[in-house]
Amino acid sequence: MAQIIFFDGYVLARRHAGTGIHRYAVNLLRELEKITAGAEGPEFQIGIPSGVQPQFNGWAHRPGFKISTRRLMRFHRAWKYGLVNSLNFQMRKGTIFEPIPVAVYFRPRRLAVTIHDVAPLLFPEQYKSKIFLHTYTSSMREADLIFTDSACSKNDMISRFGVPAGKIVVAYLGFERDAFRAGPVDTPRSREMLGRLGIARPYVLHVGRGDPRKNLMRLVQAYEALSARRKDLDFQLVLGGSLGWGYEPLLELLRKASLQGRIVVTGPVPDRELPMLYRAAACFAMPSLYEGFGLPVLEAMACGTPVMISDSSSLPEVGGDAALYFNPESVDEMSQVMERVMTDSGLREEMAKKGLERARQFSWEACARTTLAALKTL
Repeated sequence: MAQIIFFDGYVLARRHAGTGIHRYAVNLLRELEKITAGAEGPEFQIGIPSGVQPQFNGWAHRPGFKISTRRLMRFHRAWKYGLVNSLNFQMRKGTIFEPIPVAVYFRPRRLAVTIHDVAPLLFPEQYKSKIFLHTYTSSMREADLIFTDSACSKNDMISRFGVPAGKIVVAYLGFERDAFRAGPVDTPRSREMLGRLGIARPYVLHVGRGDPRKNLMRLVQAYEALSARRKDLDFQLVLGGSLGWGYEPLLELLRKASLQGRIVVTGPVPDRELPMLYRAAACFAMPSLYEGFGLPVLEAMACGTPVMISDSSSLPEVGGDAALYFNPESVDEMSQVMERVMTDSGLREEMAKKGLERARQFSWEACARTTLAALKTL
C-alpha cells in the first residue's frame, strides 16, 4: 500500500493569498505533483476547508494527488488548535504534513512540520500571543520530521532548543522563475506604476513586512546620513510592503522634514507588480537582524538587481558571493555600503551578474525533491 501523506491545505484559502506561507505551499505542491507523476511514490491528499475555493491554479489533480474537503477546517480556531487531534483517528496509517508550526495536543502516528524560522521564540516581545510558544515548542518536540529554510534555522533549533539534528532537513526555498527574472526596466507599465507610487528618481528598495526585527529604523537612518553627507546624490528609499506591528517609531522618523518626498512607503505590493519594482530599483537592501531565509533577496537577484544585505542569520546563505554585506547594528557601515553601491555603476553591473548566477542555484523543484526524499523515510 502506498504511503499516504495528508497535507494541511488551510493556508491555500483566500485569506492567506499573497502571504509567504501561501506561496510556499502552492509552489511546493505544484512541484511535488510534477516530480511524482507516473512514478511510484506517496499518495498526497491536500485537505482544504469545505466550501472554500483554494487560491491556486495549474494542477492536474491526477489520481494519487488529490484535494479533499474537510468540514472541520471551516472553523479556523478549532482547526488551528485541534488539528492533530481531529485527524488522529482518520490518519492512523498516514503522515500528516503541516506547512507551518501547529499546536500538537495529541500526537499522530507520523508528523512532518515545516518551521520556516524560530523568530517568535527568539523575539518573544514582538509576538504578543503566548500560543506562539506552545505552537513552536510542541511542533519541534512532537514532529518526526522538521523541514526548515536554512542551515541557520536548523542550527538555532539544535543549539537553542535542543532539537535532535537528525530530524531536521534543510530545504532551501525557490522563486517563481516566470515572474522574477531580468527584463526591460523602462516600460509603459513600470512607468505607470512608479508614477502612481510617487517614485521619480533612482531608488534603493526594501521589500517585506516592517516588523522591528526587519531593522527598518536603521535603514532609514543610514539613508538619511548618506543624503546629508552626499548632497549630490539624488535618490529615494522605497519601503515596499505593510509596516507590520511596532511601526510607530518608524512613522515618527519618517515625518522628519528632511525626509519628506524622499522616502516612499508603498503598502502591500500586488504580485503582478513586484517584479517590476525589483527590476527598476538601483539596489535592493535587506537590513534584517534575523531572517529564516530572506526570499526577497533571492527574488531581487533573480530580477538582476544588486543586493546589499546584513551579514546576520541566514542571509549569507542566500546571498553568497553575490551580495554586499554590512553589520545590521551599524548605521554608519550600512550608510557606507549604500554609498558604495549607489555611486559605482560598474560595481552594480558586476553584482547584478553575480546575482543572476546565484539565483539559478535555487528552485522550487529542488525544494520539492529534498522534501519528497525526506518524507519517504517516514
